[in-house]
Amino acid sequence: MQYIHKGNTPPPNWDNWFTTANGRRSYDYGADYQNLINLRQVKIHLLNVEQHRLCAYCQRQLVNDGASIEHVIPKSQNKENSTNYFNLVAVCKNTQRDEITGRHHCGDEKGDKPIVPFIFLSDSNVTYQCNNLFFSVGSDGNIRAKGNLSWELRYQVEAFIEILNLNHSQLKSNRVACLNPLIVVATGIPIYQRRGYWLTQFDTILLNKSRPYRQFLLIYIANKLGI
Repeated sequence: MQYIHKGNTPPPNWDNWFTTANGRRSYDYGADYQNLINLRQVKIHLLNVEQHRLCAYCQRQLVNDGASIEHVIPKSQNKENSTNYFNLVAVCKNTQRDEITGRHHCGDEKGDKPIVPFIFLSDSNVTYQCNNLFFSVGSDGNIRAKGNLSWELRYQVEAFIEILNLNHSQLKSNRVACLNPLIVVATGIPIYQRRGYWLTQFDTILLNKSRPYRQFLLIYIANKLGI
């Protein structure tokens, strides 16, 4: 659920990365996978340059071999989206099943189901001026739709969370493990100093674009600060 800012144009080598060994530009990398000798460069660019080594959906930290290329809008709805720069992101691969529900998360769970591409909307970003306008979070690690949304938008946000299974038990546990140390320190600080503490944490996390579960932490702290 991190905001991903796409460039105005694809990277200079984008078409070359989707050119087959016989010189044909592919528009279906699934069908041409074995014949795209430079396809790995696509994943490296998405993961390292645009997403700072975080999954586009859950913000787990990823390495190249632990990530896959994902169509935000399924290519079944538009085949050329298979290699469209503005539709591709890097996400978790081979995720564990939830110990309670048996479900995966992120791309492994989404499959061919459509979602509203909130990750491409700037309103899903957290800044000094504005908190994420779509998602709310809790200290229990859960991600929810914001309470002040219209019924239609709330339905879309809840569908996004459900389809990607962003409240997978392991993801919630990981988020809590990242957040709890910050809360423990805050409770040991005099009340009049806590706002300054949370401001410092907000600044640090905002600047660290490779921080795992960064968006979750920023939304939580922004709520504390009244942003």
